Amino acid sequence: MKHLLRALLFLLLLGYGSREVLHAQTNPGYVGPRANTSDDPASGIYVSPGGNDATANGSRDRPYKSINAALAAAQPGGTIVLRSGTYHERNSVRIRKPNITIKSAKGEWAVIDLPLDHDPDITYQQSSTIRFDVYDDGSSGGKLQSLEIMGGFYAVSFETKWDWGQSDRSGASNIIIEDCILHDSRNDVIKLKPNCDNITIRYNEIYNSGRTYAGRADFNTGNNNAEGIDNVNSDNMHVHNNHIHDICSTGVYAKGGATGALIENNLIERTYATGIAIGFHTYLEFFDTGVNPQYYENINGVVRNNLIIDAGWEGIGLYASKDAQIYNNTLVNADCGVSKYHSAIYFGITDQDGQDGYGHPANINPNIHHNVVRQPASFNNPMIEIRYSDSYGGASALSGAPVMNNNCYYIEGRSAFFNDNRGSKFSGGLAAWKTHIGSDNGSVEVNPALNANYMTTNAQCAGMGIQFPLNKDNPTGTAAPAALLTETFASLKDGTLRIESPAAETVQGYSLTGTLLFNYQKPAGDASCCIDQPKGAMVIIKGSSGWTKKMVMQ
Repeated sequence: MKHLLRALLFLLLLGYGSREVLHAQTNPGYVGPRANTSDDPASGIYVSPGGNDATANGSRDRPYKSINAALAAAQPGGTIVLRSGTYHERNSVRIRKPNITIKSAKGEWAVIDLPLDHDPDITYQQSSTIRFDVYDDGSSGGKLQSLEIMGGFYAVSFETKWDWGQSDRSGASNIIIEDCILHDSRNDVIKLKPNCDNITIRYNEIYNSGRTYAGRADFNTGNNNAEGIDNVNSDNMHVHNNHIHDICSTGVYAKGGATGALIENNLIERTYATGIAIGFHTYLEFFDTGVNPQYYENINGVVRNNLIIDAGWEGIGLYASKDAQIYNNTLVNADCGVSKYHSAIYFGITDQDGQDGYGHPANINPNIHHNVVRQPASFNNPMIEIRYSDSYGGASALSGAPVMNNNCYYIEGRSAFFNDNRGSKFSGGLAAWKTHIGSDNGSVEVNPALNANYMTTNAQCAGMGIQFPLNKDNPTGTAAPAALLTETFASLKDGTLRIESPAAETVQGYSLTGTLLFNYQKPAGDASCCIDQPKGAMVIIKGSSGWTKKMVMQ
């Protein structure tokens, strides 16, 4: 059965017994920076710690000393190439021209530091180490590549015109941060302000947020606001293949009406608050009520194939989200910090401005499936909790029932329990929980038997949790091959297995105990065959082209 449990590069999107789709993942494999092997353009403007701004022309032989001086000389679309060393700018590195790239020279490593103990004659309190401003001509774009960026109020911030009192509320957009190390900021490490759209954050190491709070007694409680990545109403953010660790509060959140956030393939360790939050608490002034009159904190957010270890509060939290998808994540030691406020997966209520009659919508239409939660014996909180509050005239964390299925829950040495604080209230074990919410079918309470890569080896958990390793030990700095799957559909109903895919392949079905139930030679194109299994039978189905499904005969 080992070959079943090591199938890579698949994800399961919609609930069991329904029409399912496998989507290809984006660059699975290693997390953190890749090797700095990208060529430096011939037209690049060079900067060196030993340069001289007065005599520089930007060539390799006559580099600038200041990054800001090089930016002033650059044309839109230009590349600033930094030689190895540490750069202490007197103020933020401000990028005010479109499509500017700042990178370390090929094979070298540059550090940009706006230290926490700055010159007292200069106001630094809100200065970011690197700041992307809004371009006056309405254009956008840019990239940070193979850099170490540290210090600042934020290590990197994306600025907006939201508060300028104008009808133009555009933000710095279409920007990539890749292969960087970002750390030791006073507050958030990366800050996205409203309407800073289409930001991609990939293959980075992000750590040590909240240095402002480091000396406080409550530093490790999660109650201080200093995220790894803080997105307030920025759409289409893509965060993938990052190693995010040792964060003062939440690893990543997308809130304030952020739409289309995709958070995938990240290793997130040791957050004092939440691992990943879809929504949270946002002041009403930052919502765009023209497109989001209900004040949803997050719309159409997707969280998939993330490994979250040692979250102080919940591993994954949902706050005022609409149509969230949470699947194929593995949570280990969630809600095991100092405060232990919530549950491993948590449906929370957003405070927003804290005013009755404003905001505070419930989560609606969440789809939560194929996740693994493994908790230690010391865990005494609910596995899942749905909050209700008498505040704000009565506020619920969830409208209706969630769509849930095929999750694996495990607490070492004892049984899990689930809480729903709405209405007549509920607290009970998994079987009663399934009846209570009319969902979570196919979910099990067993030891997932995670291997060294935190992937399950228990056949009852096939297809659950992360579906390929997220390895931070990457000595070559290269990503694992991204072998993409062809989209495959399958259904199992009324004794018939139907498969829609272009490949001719062998399709095999197994019971949970590993017994081979059928071996079907599928021709190219859509095909179907009869399966001699009763309704309610659970079948693990594997295609030789590289996909696996756990399905129930309907």
